[in-house]
Amino acid sequence: MSFQKQLRAARLRAGMTQQAVADALKISKSTYCGYETGKRQPDVAKIKRLAVLLHTSGDVLLETGLEGRPSFAEEEELARLYFSLHPSLRDFARNQLRALADLQSQLY
Repeated sequence: MSFQKQLRAARLRAGMTQQAVADALKISKSTYCGYETGKRQPDVAKIKRLAVLLHTSGDVLLETGLEGRPSFAEEEELARLYFSLHPSLRDFARNQLRALADLQSQLY
């Protein structure tokens, strides 16, 4: 889905009108409407404000594919936990993760 469709969907999920979003961003309704029609592009600061206002993330709005990925701190913690396991338990953990990934691919 394009940025403008993601933006509109997020606004509707948030139960807001175009005018309400424009007012919150301190821009005109026609400027905001341009974001949803693709005639205008918000700058990075506005995308951040839109994400907060619409209870979503810039990743979702921009479809970066990063939504749901662990942060660096989470990755570090997972690696630390994994390597703290006895080698035989690491094999078990890897097998469990593979099984979960297979299950996810079947469900989604």
